[in-house]
Amino acid sequence: MDSTKWEQEEARIYQPGTPVQLKQEGGKIYYVEEYDPMFVPPVWLENYPKPCYPEQLRVLSNLFCVLPQRSLQVA
Repeated sequence: MDSTKWEQEEARIYQPGTPVQLKQEGGKIYYVEEYDPMFVPPVWLENYPKPCYPEQLRVLSNLFCVLPQRSLQVA
């Protein structure tokens, strides 16, 4: 696979809004904010202070919907 196809495939996997977990942390779900192959590391996450390499991330299936958690108020 040439580098252009590889970058395109990686960009497709790490589209903005894709849910991921950091392999070292597990549990907490982050969302991809930006993927830019010109940056090293190329993946920026929402609410995470530094960019990540793809091998640090576990992509969660985007075939299901992750609903935001809300606290319910009892009247």
